[in-house]
Amino acid sequence: MNPTLDSALLIHAVDRSPDGVLLVDTDGVIHFANASIARLAGRPAEDFVGRSVDELVPESLRPAHREHRRSFAAAPSQRSMGSGLELMLLRRDGSLVPVEISLSPLEHDGQRYVIAAVRDVTERIESQRRLAAANEQLTLASERARIGRDLHDVVLQHLYGTGLSVQAVAVAAGAENELTSKLESIVDDVDRIISEVRTIVFTLGTSGTGSAASDGSLGQELADVMAQANRVLGFTPALRLEGPVESVITHEIRTEMVASMREALGNVARHAAASQTDVLVELQGQHLTMRVTDNGVGPPANLAQAYRGGHGLANLRSRAASLGGSCALTSGAGGGAVLMWTVPFA
Repeated sequence: MNPTLDSALLIHAVDRSPDGVLLVDTDGVIHFANASIARLAGRPAEDFVGRSVDELVPESLRPAHREHRRSFAAAPSQRSMGSGLELMLLRRDGSLVPVEISLSPLEHDGQRYVIAAVRDVTERIESQRRLAAANEQLTLASERARIGRDLHDVVLQHLYGTGLSVQAVAVAAGAENELTSKLESIVDDVDRIISEVRTIVFTLGTSGTGSAASDGSLGQELADVMAQANRVLGFTPALRLEGPVESVITHEIRTEMVASMREALGNVARHAAASQTDVLVELQGQHLTMRVTDNGVGPPANLAQAYRGGHGLANLRSRAASLGGSCALTSGAGGGAVLMWTVPFA
């Protein structure tokens, strides 16, 4: 092959390289720059020749860069420049581009040169930043989920137990009096705290969808309420769920329903003298219904008065009404009482 053609082909190949290429002597003077480094630096290729390579380095780093050039000239080797460092190329307009630089020593006609291959790593840096941000978000989400689980599985269960214990004391205190009123007020306060904690659990455990699905298992939560109710009733109520309850109810409905269930079972313990209680939670059309049935003494004689004050019926009705629903206590077909607590879920 013709030597002249061979050199032209070599220069053309280097010029078409996707990476920037510089040929620099030991004094730091540029003798060749390809088209890629010209595009990267924002200046014509011929503008490089005769200039110092230090001009491509941010001004504050030029003294250190000159020392690095001298060190490399003293012991030249093929290697990456500034391994582990964030290298920047100074563009003509003053902006900086993150780059990766590889150095190779070259000797020609007794003169030493350095070939610098310069690669734009802007996209890689951005990908790494996004990956780091994603990992940070994942870690944060895992920690939020752990805190939510701890609140739900530990704190809420202790609060439920505390509320039921207070209800047990109210049952032992007997008929309505100043003590039982204070105890019922304490139970109301516990319910409010439970609602606030469950709101925190919901916020930690979801992405704002409004669903209660990630708020812990509803079935397990209701089963826990049944087990804890044993402390005030002396027996465990039977619980049954009908339909995809957990998949359709919102966090707000779930909060009020669980609190109402505790209230209803507390009422049975205080007033019904029952030996059996059944709880059914089901979907009826566009409504969620909770039915609490017992075999006790039945509703109070003055039911209207009960709705206005005692027996916790006022609280039950208020909770249902806050969600656009209703609550009613009636006599059972075979005796006892039936509480129907209904709210729309759609």
